[in-house]
Formats: sequence, structure tokens, C-alpha cells
Amino acid sequence: MQQSIQKASQILQQVNLPTIPEEVIRLKEEINKKYPNTVTIANLISHHPELLANFLDLVNTNLTDEKQEIKDARAAVNVLGLEDLYNLFLSSVLTHIISESDVEKMILNHGAKAGIAAAELSYWVQNVSRSEAYMAGLMQNIGAVYLSRLEPEYYAHLFNQQLAAPLTAYQKELEHFETAHTFVGIIVARRWHIGSDIYKAILLHHNIDFATKTAGHAKVKNLVSLVILANYVVSATTGEQYITHESKQFRDRALEVLDLPRDRAIKAASSAVQKFGNKVGVVVGAH
Repeated sequence: MQQSIQKASQILQQVNLPTIPEEVIRLKEEINKKYPNTVTIANLISHHPELLANFLDLVNTNLTDEKQEIKDARAAVNVLGLEDLYNLFLSSVLTHIISESDVEKMILNHGAKAGIAAAELSYWVQNVSRSEAYMAGLMQNIGAVYLSRLEPEYYAHLFNQQLAAPLTAYQKELEHFETAHTFVGIIVARRWHIGSDIYKAILLHHNIDFATKTAGHAKVKNLVSLVILANYVVSATTGEQYITHESKQFRDRALEVLDLPRDRAIKAASSAVQKFGNKVGVVVGAH
């Protein structure tokens, strides 16, 4: 594992890793204060109109329990918890500044749809919020974005293989690059100050033995399970060719962990992806 992380670090030195915008850093600092100033928070969120628009698009999906449309930053501050607000603003900013090609757009769009599905599934999971589930789904393949910059055509093919073969195609990636997007992803997540529960989920979402490896860490176990089940939901809505014995095996491992009504939950997640999936789509070169 250490060798894989070292190789991932070397790869990241070859590509352009964007820095987090100042607004996000200042937002985190303000939220961490003993008495956060809601006016300051609203001003930070609305500083760049385009970032605000992306944030509001995300907020007005299934990622909160709010039924009324949230139309401005002040309304978002008033109705959202500070943790949810930060997670969603960070997620909206990251999707705005990352993608530079159609391959990267494909990877991030899959993550955004998986995030939508994971958020819907989290309704039945007590210790994971909708915004955390969304971020885990969105960020699961962030490392894939940067691996794809080394060999775009090859990686696009490999990424599609992993949708149907989350274990064997992932092993192929490990052999080819001497690391994998999971290891690249945790380094990126740490640099962007994403919570440890999320980056642990990034690391383990292709590990069939994730339940054993997260024994004693119920929240991480649930996050990994949500990501895996969300991936299955997205694959099922994409095409029958992605529903394989291997993808079903991963799905069933996730269902063993999650205490939810299987058919009802999967139907709800599928409906959410179909309703909101295009709304959270990533634009190439948006930054």
C-alpha cells in the first residue's frame, strides 16, 4: 500500500492539481469559529456569481431535506446546517474547477450521479448526512481524473470496464499504473482538506472486503456501502451491459451492511438519478 501511495504522489507531481479557491478556505475558517457570522458566510458563498449559481443548482436537488426552492446565499445559510452548507459548496466548487477534457467530464459526471444516488440512499442511514453521502459519491473517482491525464484514451476504456467489473478492472489499473485512482484520490482529498471519513471511503470503494477493513468504524463502513450501492444504481440506469455478476457481488456486499428496504431504496435512488442527474452535470473547462 505504501508503494502505491508513493507512486500516486509521483503522478500528482506530473499533473496540474488546482488549489482550493480562497472563498472555500475562508468559509471553512468562519464555520470553525465558536460563533460563525452568517452574514460573512453568505457573502463568501455569493462572492462569485458563477460559483453561487452552481451551488444553488446543487442545493436544489435531493441533497437537503428542504422542500422550498433556495434562491440565494442568505436563504441557504438560514435553512442548511453549516456542515451541509460547506460540503455542498465545496462539492460545487470542485466540479467547477477540475475537468479539462471529455474523459474527465465523463468521470466526474458519473461521480455526481453516484452522489445523487448515495444521498437518496442515506435517508435510511442514521450516521451519514445527505451532503456527506453526495461528497463521497462525487469524490470517489477524483483520483481517476488525474490518472486519466497520463493516458486519456486507455483510461477512458478502463474506467468504463470498472463500472461492470469493479474488482478485476481495478486490479488491471493497479498493475498498469503501479497505483490506482483510490490512492491518488486520498492524497487529493487530504490536500483539499476533505474529511477523513470521506477519503477513507475513497480508498476502499473497490475493496470487496471493505466491511472487515472498517470494523469498528461504522460511519466509514456505511459511506463505502453507500458509494458501492450508488454505483450499481447508476450502472443500472446507464445500461444492462454494466450489470454483471461482479457488480452484483459488490452490490450485495453493500446491502449486507446497510439496513434499508432494498427494492424501495434502489427505486428511490434510481428515480433521483433520473430526475437530478443532468442538473449536476459537469462542464468541461468551466473554470
